[in-house]
Amino acid sequence: MSVRNRRGATLPLTILVVALMGVAVAITYSRLSSERRLTGDGQAQVDAFAVAQSGLNSYMAAVNGKPGFSDNTTLATPGGSALVNLRMLRESTTTLLPAVYVITSRGTATGARRYDASAPPAERTVATYALWTPAPFDLDAAITTLGGMDKAGGSGSMSGIDACGAMPTIAGVAVPNGGYTGSASPIDGNPDNQPRELGSGGPAGQARDSVAIDWQGIVAWPNTSMMPDLVYSGAWPASFADWPVIRVNNHPGADFTLPADGKGILIVTGNLILSGSRSWEGLILAGGSVRSNGSNTVRGAVIGGLNVKLGEIVPVSQMNGNKSYQYDSCALTRALGQIGSLQRVRNGWTDTWSSY
Repeated sequence: MSVRNRRGATLPLTILVVALMGVAVAITYSRLSSERRLTGDGQAQVDAFAVAQSGLNSYMAAVNGKPGFSDNTTLATPGGSALVNLRMLRESTTTLLPAVYVITSRGTATGARRYDASAPPAERTVATYALWTPAPFDLDAAITTLGGMDKAGGSGSMSGIDACGAMPTIAGVAVPNGGYTGSASPIDGNPDNQPRELGSGGPAGQARDSVAIDWQGIVAWPNTSMMPDLVYSGAWPASFADWPVIRVNNHPGADFTLPADGKGILIVTGNLILSGSRSWEGLILAGGSVRSNGSNTVRGAVIGGLNVKLGEIVPVSQMNGNKSYQYDSCALTRALGQIGSLQRVRNGWTDTWSSY
């Protein structure tokens, strides 16, 4: 073959090599783009997971009262926002079992860097089952008063025997040392026919510390330890189906007379008067004295004279007439069910919750 016959072969070979190099570059670029897209999507999913979990944690930490049957909240978190949804699966005030909730958190990672500008923000949903756990409550007797008590006559009953039959018998009356006068025969419980003495009385005494209640935190306004459902201003609730927390802001030394029957938690910052045939189920907390006239009925517990814990001198509580004050653990459980915290159910967390 002559040299003349091979003339022009270099050009096709060059074109072929350039074409092969172009294909290789295109393949490499495609693979790099895919890797960057996959890496970005994976990082965005991790960011969305972190946003969802952060939203769930923030929501549960912020709950300071028993949640209702449903709630929807959007929380801003670092890197995005979380839509938190709560649903009640079981109520507690009717069954005496802990309320059960399911809480979901859908995190949207708006701050995630994406390779494809048209890609939607990454989302991830986590969920947990939770129980509403009532706060522990220290109780000394069916009626405790840090200002002392005087019982007029031997009629009526002040009993620490559990009307619900679920808990051991406690004292019927608890007062500072030597703080009880009058007939002791209406006192039933442990001890029987005598009050339980809590220690020396007064703002500097031992009795005030034996009543383990954060009264200063409760009376502070606004408070977070026992947030009221209603602050009384003259209108009494028409229904007590949810065992509410009712607060009465009367000044120390001022009297508040219970206007009607009720149940739940009653917080009175001053003196409390129960007259006639008034009844209450649950817990009564009074900063001042408790004066009971007539045939009142209380099922649960009463704690009076709590302003002693604030350094005040509280008058002696007066128990007059034929009344029935009885410790009832079931009524207390229902009332205190509003005060507590959400606790995760062990092995009840998942990040595979379906969302649409």
